[in-house]
Amino acid sequence: MVTNDSGPMHIGYAVGTPLVAIFGSTSPEHTGPVGRSDIVIRKKIACSPCFERECKKRGLECMESITAEEVFDAVKKLVSRRRAVFFDRDGTLCRDAHYLNSMEELAIFPSVSSLKGLRDKGFSLIGVSNQSGIARGMVQEEFAKKVNRMFVDQYGFEDFYYCPHHPDDHCLCRKPEPGMLIRARSEHHIDLRRSYLVGDKEDDMILAKAVGARGILVTTGKAQASSYADAIAEGLDDVVRIISSMEEKEGNA
Repeated sequence: MVTNDSGPMHIGYAVGTPLVAIFGSTSPEHTGPVGRSDIVIRKKIACSPCFERECKKRGLECMESITAEEVFDAVKKLVSRRRAVFFDRDGTLCRDAHYLNSMEELAIFPSVSSLKGLRDKGFSLIGVSNQSGIARGMVQEEFAKKVNRMFVDQYGFEDFYYCPHHPDDHCLCRKPEPGMLIRARSEHHIDLRRSYLVGDKEDDMILAKAVGARGILVTTGKAQASSYADAIAEGLDDVVRIISSMEEKEGNA
């Protein structure tokens, strides 16, 4: 989104839309966007910020000195082109132990090693997991982080996001809400419409549809079918094969 200091600007960053915000008479320090990747364009003019609705100098130097080329270059920096495959954790990457809370219960599927084939095709591997056991007092948050970190350190995942909230909190990051994917889009410049989401639950497939990604349901967890899934896979080996086939059909391989 390209905007001046306005109401739509605040709506934009509130819903996670990447922003190029142009400031003239107002101050980004006071009312600027809060997104970590948002870009503010302003010129250092002696009289700016003046916070006036009309320029007392009968000119708009603070705005007119900003060129279209500057704005276009900023937009190019925010345009997401990277592709990712997002993975649910429990039931998808490892056995669903129902509130996994000890290393003795952790059983990572051996086929996780096959995901290297997706990295070789240029995909980022990113985890997205609901972990309400943290809010329920059944899982230590540091333990959840430790397990997630294993996929980064040992299996080449670029990042691993998790939602620690209780369903009754109605947060924006608990799947099928899109908060974790919107954050990943911003932090890793992911084009969600060219990406995939792999999970074992209906909520994963609903989330994929919500953000324009393609959903692949794995039958290694809770669900065996979904009307929202673009494909059904028997395991992670099958996921790699399905994505490779989809990419070949679209000429992206």
